[in-house]
Amino acid sequence: MNRQFRLTHTVRYDECNCDGVLTPAAFLRYMQEIASRDAEDAQLEGEGYWVIKRTVMSFATPIPIHTRLELKTYGIGFSRITAQRGYEAHLASAPQDEPLVSAHTLWVYVDRNGRPTRLPERTAQIWLPDGVLSPQPERPFPAFPERLPATTSAVVQFSEIDLMQHLNNASAVEMLDNAAWEVLARREITPARASFTIRHYDIEYADSPRFSEHLEIQTWFEPFPTAGQEFTRLQHLTRDGKTMVRARARWLWQATQEQ
Repeated sequence: MNRQFRLTHTVRYDECNCDGVLTPAAFLRYMQEIASRDAEDAQLEGEGYWVIKRTVMSFATPIPIHTRLELKTYGIGFSRITAQRGYEAHLASAPQDEPLVSAHTLWVYVDRNGRPTRLPERTAQIWLPDGVLSPQPERPFPAFPERLPATTSAVVQFSEIDLMQHLNNASAVEMLDNAAWEVLARREITPARASFTIRHYDIEYADSPRFSEHLEIQTWFEPFPTAGQEFTRLQHLTRDGKTMVRARARWLWQATQEQ
């Protein structure tokens, strides 16, 4: 049987937004934690580091504060330098039901200088003893709009960097979400009158911003958000004109009686 690793976790107050539901960035931190715990439990050897190149998350329903979850991770496929992981979050009281969140990541193994290097020996066999598979191909990103984006700026803060002193993947998502709200606020759309539900998030990491670097976030909406409708948000996070991260997220603006 192929390896699976599980943890239980209760959604904390600080992992939720102002609507009291789990944020995409918080779930990405769950994914980082369970992957790290899984590798530690498997006693994976090697002197390199794992860096995420692609993250895809799909949310079936909002997850309220203090929900008790069963989190699961498992190997999907491996190449000479990459590993693809799957993740699921279920209600701890009903782990056999369909997942509330399903996700996968593509990790690249790098040496101390940040260069891709071969995985530790027999890494793939730890997770896929029934037979090693290649990573599943990722869907290509769609073309971004040709019109000019709305732009905002940010600086990589100390609290946002990871063990390699790079911008943490979850912090990058928070930066993208904050930039989007800054753009919406210019059109007088604020959390006081707009409640957004995440459906899908796809993030590709091309490079790793470092502490104190100045970044520009470019944001497009397709279509522009309207109450009661789904919309797509496309973003580039750039440094000196170079795209470091790009993302595509699909959201629903939940209509309320006040709207």
